[in-house]
Amino acid sequence: MNKLKVVSAIIVSLSMAMATQAQFDYVKPDDIDAAHSRTLIVITEKPADNITEKLNKKHKTDQVDVYKNAMDAFNKNFADAIAKYWKITGGDVQYKTLDEVNDIADKKSYVVMFCRSVEQGDLSTSYQAKNGIMWWPDFKEVQHDKDFTGKMTVMGISLLEKFNKTPLYQCPLPDLYPTKQDFLYMLNATNNYLDYRINHRDESVKNIDAKMLEENQPVLKDKTLLLRRDQLDKKLTPAIITKMYPFPYLIAGSDTVNAAIDSADSKYAVAMVVPCDIEVAANGGVAYAQYVYNIEDGAILASCGIPDMPTDPKNQTSANTNANKPIITKRALLDFGLYNKDSDSSNDSGGSKKKGKK
Repeated sequence: MNKLKVVSAIIVSLSMAMATQAQFDYVKPDDIDAAHSRTLIVITEKPADNITEKLNKKHKTDQVDVYKNAMDAFNKNFADAIAKYWKITGGDVQYKTLDEVNDIADKKSYVVMFCRSVEQGDLSTSYQAKNGIMWWPDFKEVQHDKDFTGKMTVMGISLLEKFNKTPLYQCPLPDLYPTKQDFLYMLNATNNYLDYRINHRDESVKNIDAKMLEENQPVLKDKTLLLRRDQLDKKLTPAIITKMYPFPYLIAGSDTVNAAIDSADSKYAVAMVVPCDIEVAANGGVAYAQYVYNIEDGAILASCGIPDMPTDPKNQTSANTNANKPIITKRALLDFGLYNKDSDSSNDSGGSKKKGKK
């Protein structure tokens, strides 16, 4: 493939999907520098009285325990991922409620990390204006719900003295109701991206994501790409995948993928499906991007751009409406391979790559 075409395709994909690392705002290196020497405060979730009261009134007392357990699991999984991957700030990590954070006087000694469930319009607001995780309507049934219906859960970072302003960084999690693996991915990938941003502080906003992918992509050929069976477009057969993607891959169940993420298995990269901020998305501000996450170090190895979403439903096609579905598409696999400068020769190698199911 012509190298100019490859570079052009990369730039087009990146301009359509800032979800390569799924950041919504330009990250200023000076803000990251300011966070380095500060104590990190992580905002913990606690059961909301109004939700507990609703459950009690509906005589769903068993769901009150489900709700409280979900909060406990959220806080534990968040803390475990921070302990494993977070290196941007030094020193202690403290865990506090929003009320406790608001009582802190020495604001320039702290940086705050949090998660919140938002709509598209909420992304420019402060955490104080829009905060908390959505746990309604049914905590047990929607724990792994992939129908975002216009909402997503994001992780954000703010310097405490600027806590009443738009966060300096926001990154969406794959699930509205975060899983253990969501947190591990998020902290690993965010740490990698912010570190890259610091080390390339003179790179322009326009070029930095393309440069990062160009540097990271060669690693992909040495990884087995995990494709979650339940996230694959049903039209994608092994024969089609082999034609579209030039490197080793494995179609696997969610348990296998989760185990690889839990253990940070260096043999694998994972095809991720993550919501992102697209105002013209037909479902109210959320569309989906696919990219390749390197479990070993959090690097993003390849990404897939998001097709334009037409404002008029009559103009929707299978190509652009798939951006509204949390699936790994044919286009995604093609784009993953497109970053490889030797992809043409890889496809003509006579089927030497590994492939299969598990």
